[in-house]
Order: sequence, then structure tokens, then C-alpha cells
Amino acid sequence: MSKNINLIISVIVIFLTSSFFLISKIKSATVTVTAIIPGVCGNGIKEIGEQCDGRDFGGQTCFNFGYSGGSLSCNINCTLNFSGCTLSSGGGGGGIGPIPSYGTIIISGYAQPKSEVTLMSDGEIKATTKASDDAKFSFTLSNLSPGNYLFTLYSEDKDGRRSTLYTFPVFIRAGETITAGNILLSPTIDVDKLEVKKGDFISIFGFTVPESNVLINVSSEEEYFFRTNANKDGFYLYQLGTDILDLGDHNAKSKSILGNQLVSNFSRVVTFKVGAKTVEKKIVKCPKVDLNNDCRVNLVDFSILAYWYKRKLSPAFLKIEKEKFNGDGKVDLIDFSILAYWWTG
Repeated sequence: MSKNINLIISVIVIFLTSSFFLISKIKSATVTVTAIIPGVCGNGIKEIGEQCDGRDFGGQTCFNFGYSGGSLSCNINCTLNFSGCTLSSGGGGGGIGPIPSYGTIIISGYAQPKSEVTLMSDGEIKATTKASDDAKFSFTLSNLSPGNYLFTLYSEDKDGRRSTLYTFPVFIRAGETITAGNILLSPTIDVDKLEVKKGDFISIFGFTVPESNVLINVSSEEEYFFRTNANKDGFYLYQLGTDILDLGDHNAKSKSILGNQLVSNFSRVVTFKVGAKTVEKKIVKCPKVDLNNDCRVNLVDFSILAYWYKRKLSPAFLKIEKEKFNGDGKVDLIDFSILAYWWTG
């Protein structure tokens, strides 16, 4: 059965790769494509997407997860089982009772009012939520197997503009609850012109936490910094007079400052040109099936979709499949065809 699945996925890779080259009109004679294919549970080899397989634990022992001794075992679904691990009782006699096998993390912070906030772990979307009117959001993930995690957050404002990625690592032990709070996601940002006539104004705007301070950086050969404030709805706007800028290309980005302690990362970079004429910017939204938040559809998105091929979808990815693909609650060839339609390379 596993050989049949691998064969099917291989055929998909070959078919879609050919489609992608035709869509993109790529004319090069030799192209190498690498796709991430999830492991096959039950073959005794720990592979991508598996915590263990049979007696292959990837070199990990109970000590890696905060225990003092014992032996790991592997569940039939290739997840770790910590029932054989032990903790030292500290010499008090009588033992310490049963040890919880899983941990919990609570993640909270600020984004943009009513924005959609997405939480990812190791490249997989775990949950989405909607920020409140005051831009606050919160996630609680339970039943996490002990180990190292890399969590990533990003938000999308009501106009479809996205924040930059906020990533942080954490080690979770069995029975432990970790709190990661006061995370301030970057503002969203945009400009109203692709090119602006020197001396005219260009608008730099976006959304962030209501009534927070916003620092705007404009750079080319020289760097300029400007400050403005977000209103009660989280909207900020700075009208920049371009008489101080040289002719040519310029970059703009922003960050939020909340109170005296919280400072966000910089936003995405937007570009504009100072020249002899003014060209208004048309609003362009990211492709519908962009899965990794880079406003492109390429092999990264293909790999994410391939991970869920013929697997039971998590609640978070089930929502994505219904919103962005054909909505039948599974990942199959129809979804890959939709991905190919939106392909950007």
C-alpha cells in the first residue's frame, strides 16, 4: 500500500512539474525540482513528519524531554510515547505519581484590529484566530509532545495586507505549561503610488495596534525616519513630501511602539520611485492559494499541500482547504490543479 501511495505522489510531482513549466513558459533545457514527500509510517525508519518509527527515535532518549530515565516507545501512528520514561522522586519515598505525557503553550499578543492571525509550527499551520477590536489575540495549544518547537505568527489586516513573520523557538517538557505573551506583530504597510513626481506627496499607510506610535523608515542611499500615530481603529497615515528625496528608487518600512517596552519587528518593505511623473498604484492582493505567506505560489506551497495528501486534515488546514481549494475536506489532484492555476514560480 505504501509503495502505491509513493508511486501516486511521484506521478503527481511529474505531472505538476510539467504543468508549472508550461504555465510559467520556462524555456531552459534542464530543470531540477525537489519536493518534500512525507515519510511512510511503519517502515521502521524515522522520516519527515514522524516523531519516531518502530525503534528509530532519531537518536533521542527520555533525557531529551526532561525525564531522568526510562525508555521511549513509539505509537502505531509514529508519535512518541513517554509512558516508559521516569522522573527522580528526590528521595522522598513513595514516588511522585503519574507523569503527564504532554505539555501546553499559551501564546498571546497584539496584531491589527479584527485581523486574521495565523499560528504555525515547523511549517505547519496549527490554528487561526481573529484579533479583537483592540488588536489582542490568543492561542492555547495542548497535548503537545515534549520537545523543541519553532512557532511562527503572522497577521492579515482587513484589506489583505500581511505582517512580517514573527518566529520564536521553545522547548516544552511533559506536564509543563508555557506562556509566551506580549508579542507585538509588525504593522502592515502600503503606498499609494508606484512613482511620484519629485516634490509631490506620497502616502505611506497601514494598520497596527490602535493609538500606538509608528516609526517609518525610508531609505535609498540615505535613511530617513518619520513618526506618526495610529488612530482608534489602528489605521496610520504619513504624507511624505518627496522634495527631500533623491531621484530614483526608495524603500519604506514601519514598526510599532506600544507603551515604553513593546517594539515590533519592521514590516514588509514597499518600494516606490521618485521621478518626473506620478503613477498611481493599483491594489494587488496575494494569490488565493498562497500557503506560506510570501505572496507567491511555488514549490514551498506545493510541499505544504503535498504533506496533507491523503492524510486526515487538521482543523486549521481543513479550514484552509475549504476557503482556498475545492472544499471537499481532503487534499487530492483537484487541489493540486487549483495550485497549478495560481502558480507564480
